[in-house]
Formats: sequence, C-alpha cells, structure tokens
Amino acid sequence: MSTDLMTGQPSSAGRTLIDDLLTEQQLLTPVAKFARQHEQGLRPAQEKYYRDLIPLSLPDTGQQYAFAVELDACTGCKACVTACHNLNGLDEDETWRDVGVIFGGTVVEPVQQTVTTACHHCVDPACMNGCPVNAYDKDPVTGIVRHLDDQCIGCQYCILKCPYDVPKYSKKRGIVRKCDMCSSRLAVGEAPACVQACPNEAISITIVDARKLAQERKNPGFLPGAPDSGYTLPTTQYRTSRQLPANMAPGDYYEVKPAHAHLPLVVMLVLTQLSVGGFVAGIVLRALVPGDFVAAVTPFHSLFALILGLLAICASTMHLGRPLYAWRAFVGLKSSWLSREIIVFGLFAGCAVLYAGALWLPAIDRIVNLPLAPQLSNPCFQNILGVCVALSGLAGVFCSIMIYQDTRRTFWRMTMTSLKFFGTTVLLGPATLLLTLALWAAFAPGIEWQPAFQRAMNGLYALIALIATAKLSLEAGIFIHLWDTGWTKMRRTALLMVGALRHIAAGRFGCGVAGGILLPLLGLSGIADIGIVVLIFGLLLIGELLERYLFFTAVIPPKMPGGIGS
Repeated sequence: MSTDLMTGQPSSAGRTLIDDLLTEQQLLTPVAKFARQHEQGLRPAQEKYYRDLIPLSLPDTGQQYAFAVELDACTGCKACVTACHNLNGLDEDETWRDVGVIFGGTVVEPVQQTVTTACHHCVDPACMNGCPVNAYDKDPVTGIVRHLDDQCIGCQYCILKCPYDVPKYSKKRGIVRKCDMCSSRLAVGEAPACVQACPNEAISITIVDARKLAQERKNPGFLPGAPDSGYTLPTTQYRTSRQLPANMAPGDYYEVKPAHAHLPLVVMLVLTQLSVGGFVAGIVLRALVPGDFVAAVTPFHSLFALILGLLAICASTMHLGRPLYAWRAFVGLKSSWLSREIIVFGLFAGCAVLYAGALWLPAIDRIVNLPLAPQLSNPCFQNILGVCVALSGLAGVFCSIMIYQDTRRTFWRMTMTSLKFFGTTVLLGPATLLLTLALWAAFAPGIEWQPAFQRAMNGLYALIALIATAKLSLEAGIFIHLWDTGWTKMRRTALLMVGALRHIAAGRFGCGVAGGILLPLLGLSGIADIGIVVLIFGLLLIGELLERYLFFTAVIPPKMPGGIGS
C-alpha cells in the first residue's frame, strides 16, 4: 500500500487528483493555524508556545543563551520587527530587529533567502569592550549583553565598534539602546517578543557552548554576507537544510551611500591635532632658532594653540547625548581607547595651561608682583613643561588613531589613519606657527628683516609645501581602488568620493593644493605678505576639516544583510 505524501497516511488505489486537492485545501498554513489557536483560546497564555521555543533551564558554566533562526521558515513577514517595536515601547523610528535578504545562485536556479537579525549577544562583545563608561553588561549566567541606559553618556562609540549595526542612538533620550533578548520576559518563563510573534516559529532561544562556539567562529562568516564572526564571536545560530550557493550576497550589497558625518568629532579631531602640532612646532622653533623675537612670540603662539585645543575639547562634548555625565568617561580605561583618549587629552590640556602660563609669567609679574614667578618662569622648568605638553599631546593623537583603528573598518585601518592624523598634526602645527610669526611681524615693524625671522619663515613655507604634497598624494591614492576588480570596500569608498561626496572631495583637494603647495611656494619666492599667510592657514584648516568629514562619511561600515525597507 502506498503512502500519501501530503498527509502521511496510507492511500487507497481509488483516490483521485480531486481527493488529493481537497485534502491539501484542508491543510492550514502556519499563519492560519496560529490564528485559529488564538481565536479558539487554545493558548490563552501561549504557555506551550513558550515551552517549545525557549530553554526550560539556565545555561551551565561556559554556556549562554542565543537566538536560533530557522532560515527555511523565515518568510520576511516582519512580524518579529513589529512585535519587538510594540512590546518594548520603542520610538517611532527605532528598531532593534531588522529583516534583510541575501541573493545568489544562477539565472537558471536563483536563490533568495530572507534573514531576521538582532543583537547577537556575542561571546566577546565589541560594544562592551569599547564603551568608555561601562554602560554594557554581559550577564554571567545567561550571557545576554544588556545596555545600561542610566550609565550611557551617548558617545555612540559602540555604534562604531559593533560590526553588526546593532546599537541604535535615540536622539530624544540622548543615549544608545539595543536588544536585550527581552531578558525580563525570559526571567519569568516568557518568550521574547520576536519569538512570540513569528507565525512560522522561525525564531527561538537556545543554549550554546561559548568555548565550542569560539572554535566554530574561527572560520570567517557565520552567515553569507555577514561580517567576520571571528571578531566578536556572535552566538546567533542560523540554520538551514539547504546548501546555500557560495555567491550569496546581501540585497544591499551594491548600495553605496555616505555614512554619518559626526561633525563635532570632525572639529574636535582637527583642532586637537592642530593644537598638539602648534605646541610641538613652537617648542622646536624655540630650540632651533634662539633669539629675542622667538622668546617674544612664543607666549602668544602658545596661547593661540592652547585656545584652539580647549575649543576642540569643548567641541567634543557636543557629540555626547548626555554631556553632563562626561566625567564618567574614565571608567572604561582598562578596555576602551576612547576612555584613554579623554584622559590623555585631559592631561595634555592641564600641561598646556601650565606651559602657556609659565611663558606668560614674566610679563604678568611686571604688572602684578607674583610670588614664585622667577622660579616658575625658569627656562629649565619651561622646557620640562614643554616636553610634557608634546609627549601628552602626541600620546593623545595616538589614542585618537586607535579609537578608529579598533573598529576594524577598512578605510580606518592603522596605517592610513596614522598618516592622516599625524599628517594633520605636522601640517597644521607649522601653519599655526607661521600665522603667529606673521601676525607678530605685522605689529612689530622691522622684525621681518632679521635673518633669524626670515630663515624661520622660509623653513616653515618649505615644510608646509613638503608635508602638504605628501599628505595629498597619500589621500589621492584612494582613487586607485576605482579599478579594483572586485566590489571591495575601498572601491566603494572611492566611488563615494567621485559620486555623492565629489564636491567635498574637490573642495578638500582644492584647498590642500592652494593653501599647502601654491601659496607656500609664493612665500618662498619672497612675495608673500600677511594676507597670504592668513590665506594659507585658512585654506589648510578648511582642507583638513573637509578631509576629516570625508574620513567619516566615505567609510563603508560593516553590517548584517539588508535590502528590505523598514
């Protein structure tokens, strides 16, 4: 006797096609079955549903909870997205769960797979490691990575650190928020919102072995089109009975659009590097070109560099959603480069204030008799303070580099970011000194004819032209990637700079060439005046601000597959 493939029951020889079709018609789809059970009150509290899709016990040592997604059952209906939004009371434009799609196969056998994604509650979460205020906590029992809203200062660094685009910034609250696997529901035996809502039971909670997972994640990618899983060791289990083609790619794979600009950080980075470079340039000038005019101009130059440095620190607070809590930023010193940058630049600011104050003490002492003024204005003491300013400032720039290198974004890799940040330091530092010298000469007639002054100005012109040429050549190297054979991230960055960001890129290189090469060459020819020097400084500053704007907007951030509009 044969078996009916539809019902699994023995079939008689007398069955016809009509009989089979009528039987098939009576079968309920998962959605209809779910709706009938709800209407008939068969699952008033859906207790059986919870028991089927969540663990009945806590994880053992070395284990943790994880999402499990049955790809074969996911239809992309977005019931999980809606339930997460509604049951967690999210803002209108806020989502903690997304649905994307990956495509692949051939023209003859195309393959499409929808993918639901949320926080992966990683074994080694990058968001937690990068947070400067320890606003993330990984539960020692369940392994759930929770965001502590009351601790968050809204710096948004976790958004840059997470390779899966999970943390979402709430502008209304000034903090970041994310999925916590509905831990409060799990604690009382209730399923998370997304698990409850899926009509196909495509999402469940499972228990995984963290040590075993670490070995499995050594192979890059835990889902086609997903970022390298070896970085944070994501725990989400994507399961399918099919063999997905090797050419599967996200639905938004070919989408190229500018990233967030982070304007306060643009200003902060450029001005801190200008301030550090300005102090270093002044210290070097003081050591190499001794003379009365250098001793006279150094206090003014140091004050100018100090003001710009303090302005940069103030600008950085504009990036925080809760700036009044910025004092907590030292908490994450052990693991966060952002904490280290804040502390080191705080030390730099303190040393810079002392150094500038020591240089101004003789002038102030002539007006107001200050105790200890002769001792504090001693050249040896000033030199020690100068070294402290230079070392702390350069250490701060290094911390800035590490902040972005630690996000593992291709455009922000160590070599490129180091050359850009230190390039800005050694370019704008001499430009600031050049401006100070020119302004001093304008108010001290006759000084411009001194040989030492002329040597200093010509040396600065030549140095600026040399550094600007090298830095612009380095930055222009990105356009080589336009000819990459594959759809690489660097190629996408280059396409942004000749596409959506072309006007910014043109302005950056135009300001760099004019202010960094052409006008300094005019200065070397002896036909420059105070107006030319101001123009050099202004164009270089604008050019570096535009370069840093491109640094943020032209980067291609890693993310989970997208392609289906929210």
